[in-house]
Amino acid sequence: MRITVLTLFPDVFPGPLGVSLLGKALKADVFTLHIIDLKRFSQEGGRVDGPPCGGGCGMLLSARVLEAAIASLPPPESSLSRFFVYFSPRGALFSQETAQLFSRRQDIVVLCARYEGIDTRILEEYAFTEISMGDYVLMGGEIAAMALIEASVRLMPGVVGSPNSLVEDSFAASPLLEYPQYTHPVRWKGRSVPSVLLSGNHEAIRQWCLVQARAITRARRPDLWNKYVANELGSM
Repeated sequence: MRITVLTLFPDVFPGPLGVSLLGKALKADVFTLHIIDLKRFSQEGGRVDGPPCGGGCGMLLSARVLEAAIASLPPPESSLSRFFVYFSPRGALFSQETAQLFSRRQDIVVLCARYEGIDTRILEEYAFTEISMGDYVLMGGEIAAMALIEASVRLMPGVVGSPNSLVEDSFAASPLLEYPQYTHPVRWKGRSVPSVLLSGNHEAIRQWCLVQARAITRARRPDLWNKYVANELGSM
């Protein structure tokens, strides 16, 4: 996978993407990370932005600057292989399912905006897919880009040591949230590991995990619980 990030702050990267398992995958070329400094393509006295037409607060990144940055990229292998991403509250909510789809892409270009945003015409010209990372506002797209990249790359073969750990993730195979987990010591500050987890009875442990996952999901995420119930009814 080739990932290109267009940003005004290239020094932010690779950041967390360069450490631990993702850092190892980056060094092993499981994925490549190319950072493009948008300031290199500034025009008209070094500016990269301009005021919104019709008035309004903030500044917008120029379509000319963004076009020049995109034009500097090496040609894609095919017209369908390059996938453009932009973070916007108008976009579809990023999810584990989205990460699964992204993990199978070969050439992703992520645009990190700043200020008030960007000239909409660039989104139309390059058929950007707009993605929302949640109902909140960040100062720019760099942190969102790192979250998207990490969530997607960790699903690629060979990045995480045990594939089974991905199967049991929250939001993976089931809408249920993950059950509580414990390690040694068995007793800590008056709190003990549930005895069933020490029993060696694998079926009893599996049932305990399922009961806990159901209870947590029902209490904390009614939306996921309703999805789980609908899936269970549909499978009958």
